[in-house]
Formats: sequence, structure tokens, C-alpha cells
Amino acid sequence: MKKLFNSNTNNFYQSSAYLERPRLQRLLEDAMKFPLVAVYAGSGYGKTRCVYSFLQKYDAFTTWIQITERDNVATRFWESLIHMISISWPEAGMRFAEIGFPESDEAFSKFEAVVRKADKIRGKHIMVYDDFHLLHNPAVLRFFERAVNILPPDATVILLSRVMPEINIVGMTLNERIFSIHEDMLCFTEEEIVEYFNQLMLPLGKQEAHNIYEDTQGWAFAVNLIGRALRKNRKYERHTFEAMKTNVFKLIEKEVSPIVSDRLWRFLLRISLVENLTASLIRVLAEDETLISEMELLNAYIRYDSFLDAYVVHHLFLDYLRQNNHILTEKEILETCQKAGKWCESNNYQADALSYYEKSGDYDAIIQIVYSFDGQIPQDMARYVLEIFDRIPAAEASRHPLFPAMDLKIKIGLGMLEESSQLAEKYANDYEARPESPEKNRGLLGIYHAWGLLRLIRCPYTGIFDFDEYFKKASEYSEKSPFTETGPSTNQSLGAWVTIAGDTCDGAMEKFAEAAARSVPYLSNALNGNMYGFDDLAKGEMCFYRYEFDKAENYLLQAQSNARSRNQYDIQNRALFYLMRIASLRGNLTAVNEALESMKKLLDEKDYVIRYTTYDVACGFYYLALNIPGQVPDWLKSGFSECAHLALLDNYANRAKALYHFLTRQYGALLAFIERVRNRPTFLLGKIGMKVAEALSLYQLKNRDKAFAVLAEAHALAAPNKIITSFVQYGKDMRTLTAAVLREGKSRIPEAWLEDINRKSSAYAKKQAHMISEYRINNNLSKGISLSKRETEILKDLSHGLSRTEIAASQNLSVNTVKTVISMIYEKLYANNLIDAVRIAIENKII
Repeated sequence: MKKLFNSNTNNFYQSSAYLERPRLQRLLEDAMKFPLVAVYAGSGYGKTRCVYSFLQKYDAFTTWIQITERDNVATRFWESLIHMISISWPEAGMRFAEIGFPESDEAFSKFEAVVRKADKIRGKHIMVYDDFHLLHNPAVLRFFERAVNILPPDATVILLSRVMPEINIVGMTLNERIFSIHEDMLCFTEEEIVEYFNQLMLPLGKQEAHNIYEDTQGWAFAVNLIGRALRKNRKYERHTFEAMKTNVFKLIEKEVSPIVSDRLWRFLLRISLVENLTASLIRVLAEDETLISEMELLNAYIRYDSFLDAYVVHHLFLDYLRQNNHILTEKEILETCQKAGKWCESNNYQADALSYYEKSGDYDAIIQIVYSFDGQIPQDMARYVLEIFDRIPAAEASRHPLFPAMDLKIKIGLGMLEESSQLAEKYANDYEARPESPEKNRGLLGIYHAWGLLRLIRCPYTGIFDFDEYFKKASEYSEKSPFTETGPSTNQSLGAWVTIAGDTCDGAMEKFAEAAARSVPYLSNALNGNMYGFDDLAKGEMCFYRYEFDKAENYLLQAQSNARSRNQYDIQNRALFYLMRIASLRGNLTAVNEALESMKKLLDEKDYVIRYTTYDVACGFYYLALNIPGQVPDWLKSGFSECAHLALLDNYANRAKALYHFLTRQYGALLAFIERVRNRPTFLLGKIGMKVAEALSLYQLKNRDKAFAVLAEAHALAAPNKIITSFVQYGKDMRTLTAAVLREGKSRIPEAWLEDINRKSSAYAKKQAHMISEYRINNNLSKGISLSKRETEILKDLSHGLSRTEIAASQNLSVNTVKTVISMIYEKLYANNLIDAVRIAIENKII
């Protein structure tokens, strides 16, 4: 086995009590040719030992995951998976952490995009999920159903279970992509029983071997127990096994009691309270290496697994221990959970840490963990925390000054905005009425910061831009508080747009930008640089959409510089994103590449939690501007996201998805999404963007009158705030649409505006064509350009000066067909006109 897990301890010693069975080795060798292997049998059939032994000698990269009941909490399952994956593939682990448990279609498409990269890693890869029968959460099982269908060619998943895994694998069964090993296959044959007892130096007579087989039916656990009994009695008595079957726990107790000290006994009971028996945690709980050495003598029931760097306890022995947990004192239970919680927290097992801290009653630690979370908490983790918060005793919640802010933080993240608004006022009134104290000031700092964020998020719905007043109050209480607020939570995550004004009235965007400018000094003061650069970013975005690129560039460069000085990564990223967009609209490929490369460098910032998602979206816009939709990250090609709130990051992805759907001519899906969100409150920039995409899609579908009407609606939304770039960024498509409206001459849209958008769109189309051509030459992609025989002949005729009518007559085609072919020629060559097309064709030796 190619080890993926580093360990400072020795490998588990496979004792002489284990029989290597070539029959099962050959069976597993065949199984490795399949993407999914289900090994299912009841308790004590040796599933784990059999697979473990096989993989020790098999040439593959192996990840072994021990499933527990707690993995039915999707968040906990996902954290465990991330930790195991990260050991061998750190980048994937970071990506999975950012995605969160992939319950939604979009999250799963992100997961799938990462999995596909495994194709680039050579060698066989195996993932083993032990005790799979413990999983019953439908969401987790659904994840497995989907995940096993996207495995890379050299990957195999092995499910070890007491019953046939409860996942829908009918399709894989029909396509012969699953290999099943059931208990009949795992049972000892009579010949193997003889061989096993010979190995134990306990030779059997033929009748004795037959009797043992008849009594046990080859059940590995029973065969092993009989072997242990025969070491003492040297003769097999058939009634002995009946006694064993009657009470296995008594047998375990009889065997273990003479060799287990009281000190070890209580330690074993304590570790049975813990799910994750990682070696380092066991050392923390033991506080004495001699105790661990004594425990390792029980190798029939407890083994060290070098792949997991953890101890694995036989489930029957674990059940036996848990039946005796009542022996422990309350103090022993609380101390064990507290130590386990600290270990999990320091090793980034957040879900487990929260659970153990709740069991130990350490609510301060729970709130502190939630405080460390980034602003955009994955939905599964937010729901998990909210359940714990609901169970925290009222007295404890009232005592801790951070609880109100963290409660609001979780509820805002889950889109519970109305409830959060009422709670914020309730919390503020409660704390304002308290006697002066450092805790009161700290509590009010957090409450007003969360309330200000809530007012900011709700301003598209309310049209009220007073969030700065709440940030000001937070700053005032910060000056009274002796506590310094630091940590990842101060690095605010942005959503779809920076400027989230919802009103179409003149000055709405300025009002938002001005409120942002007033807020930043308060936020930076209260929360150690939080949102520093946000004000310049808002102004830069506003100027970008107004086509004031020089002004926008100045604001964006200032925003980038300020954000970098205070580690505000998302503000840096978004400033670079708009700088890239400006360079693209100017046709400056060098500047476009430089901006994207700077965004890529932010992937090294470990505290930037959403760095992969934001970089993927930037790459999406990059490749779409270059008309290479095939290079867009796969998950951005999927369906649109349904978001709890417009300010969430998923809507940022929807922007790229809308452009992708339009450029790949998926007009139906795009229009269906626009119709689905039509009546929902949205940002001004979002309203305009969707109207523009709708008008262009309708025009492509030959619904001219409807397209013209929707364009007029988009103009009406954009005109008061002078939004232009939302139209121009579609280049030749907007040029075509505005030209058609001008020809019709009946639109409500002012002619001067149409002409201005037409000129700007035409200019961008030409710059984009040059940029695309430059990119293709720089990346040796020009060789891939090819025209059909008819397209080549028509282009030659055009280069010789023939008109469309003359070409149609000479080649016996209709004029409309000639026009269609010319349009295809321009598209294939990324040309804007005949001169461009001829030049590119000559450069590539097409004509």
C-alpha cells in the first residue's frame, strides 16, 4: 500500500491470530477493477481485517475513513472527509472546506469539478468507508449515490457495511460497475478452519474441524473465539460455543478482566465516550504513555491503524464498554469531553469540537469557535450551530457578551432577516439597560456591528441607507471596550455586487456609496481594519458601470492598496476583478492577464475562506471575454443558484452563469431563470443585468418586438443612474440589437442613447476580436482554426471584391444563405469585418 498518512508511530502489528486467505485476496484483486466495491456482512465476519490486510500489500494510494453515528450530521461527516483528503491532496481539502457539504446541485458541481482534477494524479486511488451501515442521513447517502458516479477511471470506493449499503446503485449494478462481497464469501471454509488452527499450533482432527464449521458456519469471530478457548482447553467441546453465543459480553469480560487494571478500565470507559480515537487525542486523554502501552496489549479488541493514525476498537468491545459508562463519575465524563473538545478545536474538527464542548457545558468555547468563523458560513454548519444555540441555557446565553452577535451572525447567514431584525433590537435594548461594564460594551459592539450589517443587507428592500449609524454605534462601544476584536470574522465577504442599492431613482447608487464611505472609518476602528477599502471599491464599481473607466481605475487601485494593508482579501479580489474587466473592455490582454494572476496569488492566503470560489468566477469572466466557454470552470456551466439572499456569494456565480448560458446559446434555460426570479427583490445592477440578458436572448430567438420592449425596460432602469457598461459588455450582440432598434425607429428609447451604446458596443467588439486573436496566437491556438469548403470559397470571393449578390449567383445560393455563412466565418475567425477576416485567414494560411 502506498501510504498517504504520516505517522510517528509504528505500523499495527498483524498478530499470528490472523489468517491470510488467498481466496479472499484474489477476490479483492478482481474487485479493484470496479469503481464501487460493497463488502457487507454481519458482525464479526472479518470485513475490516480482510480488506485492511489486502490493502497493506496492494499498490495504491489509500484513504481509510471510519464512519461513526455522528457522521449522520452532514457537517461532521464533511469535516472528517476533508481532514482525510487533505493529508494526501491539500488543495482538494481546502476546496472542499470552502464548498461546504455539497447538498445543493451547485455545491455538488463544484465538488465534481475538483474530483475531475484527480485524473491528473497518477496511480490507483482507493477510498474505504468502514462501518457504512451507521449512515442513515438521507443527505449524506444521497451524496454517496452521486459521488460514486463521477469517480475518475483509476479510483475505487470500498464500502464496509453490516448490510447492503442503502444507496441507489441500480444504475451501477445494471452497468456492471459494482462488485459485491457478502458474508457467504467471507466465511471460513472447512479447509481454512484447519489451516487457521494449524497456524495457532492447534491441529484439529477432521471431525473436530467439521464440527466447528457446522457450529459456526464459518463465522470468523466465533472461529477466533474458539481458537482462544482451545489455547486453554486444547479440546473442542461443542457446548462451549453454545455458551459463547449465549453471552458474548460475558466472554469478553471473562477474558479481559484478569489483565485490565482498574486504571486502564476507567480509561477504556472514558475513550468509549469519544468518536475520533486519533493517536494524538488518545495521548492527551491518557496523559501517560504506560497506560497506552497497557491498552495495546488488548490487541484482540483494539488495534492501532497506521493509515488513520488512530486506534480502532472492535464494535462488540465498544458496545461492551458503553454498556458500562454508568460507572464513570460526572467529573470524569465532563473532563473527557472538555479535553476532546480542545483537541478537536486545535485540529480544526469544528463540528466535533462544538459537540464535545456542549456535552462538557463549555458554552464560552462554543461561542468563541463561532466567532472565528468567516462571514459567509456554509449553510450546513450554520444550521448545525443554530441547533446548539437553541439548546444553550438562557442564563448562559445572557451571560456571554458575544452570544447576541453570534446568534445574529448565524441567523443572517441563513437568510432569517426579519427575525434577525427583531432580535437585534431586543438584544440592543437588553444590553443598553445593563449597568456599565466591559462585558456590556463588548456585547453592544457586536450587536450594533451585526445590526449594521443587517441594515446594509436589507437596504435593497427598504431603500434606507442608514447602516453607517449602526456601525458608528459599534465604534463608540469599541472605544469603551477593553477587548480588541480580531480574527477571520473581520474579513467581510462580498456578494454579487458591491453596490447593493435596489432603487432605480436618480442618486440611489451615490447614497449607498456615501453611506459606505461613512461606515468604513467606524468599521475599521471597531473591528481591526474590517471593510477597509470598501468605500473606494463601491465608488470604483459605480464608475465602472457608468463607463467612466479612468475614474473607476483610480478608485479601484486605491481600494486594492487599502485592502491589502489590512488583509481585506475579498475587497482586494473584487478590485482586481473590476480592473480585469476594464482592461478587457479596453482590449488590453496584458493587463487582463496581470489582474487575473494577482487574483490567483490570493489563493495562497489561508484565511481567505472563499478564495477558490471567487477565483473560479473571475476565471469564468476571463474565458467568456475571450470567447472560450469550454475553459470556464465546470460548476459555472451548471444550473443557476437559488440563494437565501441576494448579497450571498452564490449570486456572484449566477452573473458568470448568465453570461455563459448566453454565449453558449442556452437561451431557454437563461430565460427560465430570469422568469423564476423576476418578482423577487433584487439589486439595481442585478435588475438591469437580467433585463439586458433577457432582451438579447429574445432577439436571438427572433422575438424582436418583445426584445425591443425589454431593452426599453432595461434603459428605463439604467438611465437615472447612468448605467452603460451592463449593455456594452455584450459587444457585437448589443451592437446588432441596438442597430435593429434604430432601424425600426419606433422605440421609446432615445435615439442618441441607442447610437451611443451602438458605438461603444461596436468599439468593444473590435477590441475584443483583437484581444482574442492575440490570446490565440500567444497560446498557439490559431492552428485550430478551420473553415468548411463552402466557407473558404465564399471568403475567397469576398477577398476578390465580390458582393453578396454576386457570390450568391456564382455559387447558386440564396443571398440569405451567403449572409449566414459570412456570419459563421466571422465567428470562427473572431473577426469583426471583412478586412479582419481576410487578414486572419491569410495569417493562418486558410486562403
